[in-house]
Amino acid sequence: MITLSTGFGNGTITIVLLLLLILIMMIFKKQYVFKGLAFINKIMMPSMISKDLSKLKVHEKVILGYRYWVTKNSL
Repeated sequence: MITLSTGFGNGTITIVLLLLLILIMMIFKKQYVFKGLAFINKIMMPSMISKDLSKLKVHEKVILGYRYWVTKNSL
């Protein structure tokens, strides 16, 4: 059986989105891009205010680090 494909796998789409984000950051001021990311994070990402930092799982630590990085750069 022959399947037709566009050639865009999950890895390729991720790379294209990262390159698009870098291009947007170069065109616009860095602060405005990070303010937009902070707004999106506020809506989509889970809040970790009530959790103990020493008991976080690895993926929760990554999310927390990402949120910190975006918040720091948006200020």
